[in-house]
Amino acid sequence: MRKICLLIVFLCAFAAWADDYVVLSPSFVPQALLARQIAPGSSRIFSFSTSIGSCDYCNITGNIVSTSEDLQSHYSRDKVDASSFRFEMNLVDFKWPRTKNTAGAEHWAGHRLGGGLFLNAYYSALLKVGLYPMVVQWLGPFYLAATYDFSYGCYFGYDEDNAMTTDVHESLLTGSLNVGGGTMVFMNNHGLGVGLHGGLRQMHIINPGSRVYTGTDYRTGNRIDPALQDGYHVEDWIYYYGIDFVGYTNIPLLKESNTKNHQGYIFSFEMGTRPDDNPLIYWAFSMSLLL
Repeated sequence: MRKICLLIVFLCAFAAWADDYVVLSPSFVPQALLARQIAPGSSRIFSFSTSIGSCDYCNITGNIVSTSEDLQSHYSRDKVDASSFRFEMNLVDFKWPRTKNTAGAEHWAGHRLGGGLFLNAYYSALLKVGLYPMVVQWLGPFYLAATYDFSYGCYFGYDEDNAMTTDVHESLLTGSLNVGGGTMVFMNNHGLGVGLHGGLRQMHIINPGSRVYTGTDYRTGNRIDPALQDGYHVEDWIYYYGIDFVGYTNIPLLKESNTKNHQGYIFSFEMGTRPDDNPLIYWAFSMSLLL
């Protein structure tokens, strides 16, 4: 467990060197599995996720530019590479209906009308934390879910030599909504499952600014006169869909006793785009462990 935690901290710290930062509400798939109670006794979720937003040729900053070749002013076309790595955990939850033995293996298929309220937290290097309440409700083979993420972060920019600096930074409190649903198919005798999910979520792309050279010393050829370049904060909606791979220890063939806790794990992949003509693309990968 200590090695896993060190790896997560290292990966989160690596994300601090991104050009731009992605802030968005997290996936609801792990909580959906808890609400289904397919692995009775599991009550804690630990997740590691990475999200990337990219655009090769779109107006993201809102800047107006003109050139000597084209004197007519127009919106800039920007290249954006934004990312986020974060560690998430479930703090408290309330699930329904209550099982007779939450530590046992009585309900092999889970609850078709299971649901839950969850309060979760996350950390992302260098200095970003958040809380997000979530609600999930199963209706037979499908579930609906909604979550709202409250995030506070200090975002650092780059100096004129393209090195991260604390001299250029911006502190922001952001909020983002995620609504959607999905389905899962469980192969109980094998402890495996597969699912699909999708929805609509808010996405923030934050650039705190940077210092850039604005002149050249023609005697030496060195760049001179660094100046602060403004950053930007873009908020937009993203349509997305994803696929989930699930494993759990609730396997009847093992003849487990009703006093044994169960575990599960989830690998999820997502991708999406925003609903307009600018080709901003989003994708994400998450790994979750249920204990």
